[in-house]
Amino acid sequence: MNIKNKNIDLEYYISLTFILSLGLFFIILAAPNKNLQLILVFLTTFFYILFGIVHHLINHDFNMRVMIQYIIIGALGLTVIFFFLKGGLGF
Repeated sequence: MNIKNKNIDLEYYISLTFILSLGLFFIILAAPNKNLQLILVFLTTFFYILFGIVHHLINHDFNMRVMIQYIIIGALGLTVIFFFLKGGLGF
């Protein structure tokens, strides 16, 4: 891996961190409204998946496995956050 690839990866991770942080910021801002929070969680997850797929398309290393990985990680994140927003175990 050369310096150019490291810079591209760094830009990707910075952009991804920005997307997820912005999503978290708006989710926290919507705190009293659980339905709005869920919508924002879905939107953040959608943009996470979309951004990951576009990144791999640009780098010409996109395949079905990459897409499935992003979808599974997004679904896992949605499940965990949905669980907490809807009351968890009821404790």
